[in-house]
Order: sequence, then structure tokens, then C-alpha cells
Amino acid sequence: MYRAAIVTLALMSAPALASAQQPCTTDARRVVNELYRHMLERQPDASSANWVQELQSGRLTVRDVVRQIAKSEEHTQRFHMPEAGEAAAYERSVSDLYRHLLGRQPDTVGLRVHTQFARRNGLTPTIDRIVDSNEYDQQFGDWGVPGSGGVRYCEPGAWNTSCRAPAPVPANQRRFRGMDANNDGVISRREWNGSQQSFDVHDWNNDNLITGDEINESAAPRGWTVDDMSNDLLDSFEYLDTNNNNRIDAREWHGTVAAFNRLDVNNDDVLSQQELLAYRGAPESLRR
Repeated sequence: MYRAAIVTLALMSAPALASAQQPCTTDARRVVNELYRHMLERQPDASSANWVQELQSGRLTVRDVVRQIAKSEEHTQRFHMPEAGEAAAYERSVSDLYRHLLGRQPDTVGLRVHTQFARRNGLTPTIDRIVDSNEYDQQFGDWGVPGSGGVRYCEPGAWNTSCRAPAPVPANQRRFRGMDANNDGVISRREWNGSQQSFDVHDWNNDNLITGDEINESAAPRGWTVDDMSNDLLDSFEYLDTNNNNRIDAREWHGTVAAFNRLDVNNDDVLSQQELLAYRGAPESLRR
């Protein structure tokens, strides 16, 4: 089901990909503001100046700040507590960690595995597990800013260099690339993080490998009809609707605010199935 979310959201990620290729910024305040907006979901206050100073001095990397904000008392109180209606304790908390640390929702397998890990070990080790993961390394390294659309802080001492971010992995390939353990551009069944059924869905040519366009999650499988795409979009809606209240609110959304507002045609601050279906059927010029 996670593939459906990527199909929809990848269509809205082009501006973010373009910005990811811009030179890094020396503006530590901008970095901290982005982290507060994305991770704490609020505007920064006076105390945020401490993080700015830590970045400017080189005592902390952006990754260090991300880790510490995720473990902070505020983040713990607001996002780490079990909530009523969860299928399993900490599912919502793990989803929030994925969104705040990796900029995406977990897939079905990832949600189950990390929720089980959190129940056994707590959310603090879960944060370390995600921030130290290969996926985080590939997407952000020590200086990238999660949820910022490609902002990257210039490492202190390297401000007189070009300090450009490494070539980004397109958003519609990130999850698959994270499975490619040996970095050969091919995902074998052994590397696949999911069920045999989901592997078969993506293995269009039945060669027991995920390659080429099969890795591009924004590409529809060959032979899909308009009805197939609509059904896939409904799956996407169910995936994003983590509290199963038949609507997607801002906390469940992990795209940009601008994209959310474009989809929310009736301005009620939630997204309905009809609004997402209307988006899929809209002309390309209206999707941007």
C-alpha cells in the first residue's frame, strides 16, 4: 500500500528536487527555523537561539540537532505518547518519527517492525535507529535538513567552497534505493523489504529483479487502466489516514503545505477521498 502514497506525493515533489541541488546555506537560523516547523510543527521561540549557536560554532551537526530535538521534552510530550484507537501502542508515534526524521510515512513492514522495536526498547533507541540508518545517511548525511525541500547547511570550515549537496536521489526512488544494499541499481528478492506479493507487483517483467522503470515509483505498472489508478489512489488515502477517521489532516500529511492547500479545495483543513481523486484527474498544469 505504501507505493500508492509515493505515486501521489511524487507528483508534487518536483520543486523540492530542484531546490535540493542548490548550494548549501550558511544561515543557521534558517536551518533551525526549518527544523522547528517540520519537527515541532510550530514557529521557533527565543530558546531556538541555542541551536543556532551550536550550529554556527560547529559543536553540533544538523544531524545532532535533529536527534536532540526528537528526544526533547517537548517532542516527547507531544508526539511520543500512545493514543486511543491505535491498532498497536506507539504506531502513531513511530509514524510521526518517520515523518519528522525521514520526511515520509513508514511502509507497512517498517511501521510494524519499528513499532515492535519501540514497544520493547522505547522511543529513544528508535530515534537513534532511524537517525543512524542508511536511508537517513543517503538523504541528509550530517548537514541536510529533513522536511525542508533540500536545504543543506554548509559545514563550518567549508564555507568558502562550493559546498554543494550530493546529487539527490529522486523522491520517487528513495525508498527503493534504500533497499539496494549493494548499490548496484538492482533490487533482488533478498534485498526486498516487503512481502512476496508486493515484490511481484513491482516486478513487471517477472525476471525476479526490480530494475529500471520498476524502481521509479511514480511510473504506473504497464497495463494499468484508469480504474486501476483510482483504486491505487484510494489505497494511498487509506495509508495516509493513520487514525482511520476517513480524512487526512495536517498532522498526517507529509507533503508540503502548499500542496496540501492546493488539494484542500473546500478550505476545511482536511483532505477527503474526493479531493485526492479530483487531483488525480486534473490537468497536469493544475497539479503543480
